[in-house]
Amino acid sequence: MKDKQWYQRRVREMSKTIKKLEKENLTLKSKHEVTSKSMFTMAEELRGSKSKSDRLEKLCRALQIENKNCRQQIADLTESKKDAGDEEGTEEEKKDLEDEKKDIEILEFEKLDLEDSEDSPKEATTKVE
Repeated sequence: MKDKQWYQRRVREMSKTIKKLEKENLTLKSKHEVTSKSMFTMAEELRGSKSKSDRLEKLCRALQIENKNCRQQIADLTESKKDAGDEEGTEEEKKDLEDEKKDIEILEFEKLDLEDSEDSPKEATTKVE
C-alpha cells in the first residue's frame, strides 16, 4: 500500500514538473520568436542604412568634384582677368564671379551639413522581453 501511494505521489510530482517545463518551453519559444523578428528587422535596417550611406558617400564625392571644378573655374577667370590687365571687369563679370563664389559657399555649407548628419545617426532600439 505504501509503495502504491509513493508511486502515485511521484507521478503527480512529475506531472506538475512536466506542466511547468512545458509552460517554460512555450515562454522561451515566444521569446525566441520575438528576438528573431527583432534581429531580422535590425538586419533590414542595417542594409538600408548601408545603402543610404553608400549613396551619401557618392553624393559627397560628386559635390567635392563639383566644388573643385568651380574653384578651378574661378581661379582661371581671375587669372585670365589679371593676364588681360582688366582687373575691374564688367559689372556682369563681377556679378558672375560673386554668384560663383556664393555657389561654392552653398556647396561647402551643404557638405558640412551632410557631414554633421552622418556623424549623428539615429539609434534604433528594440525591446526584447
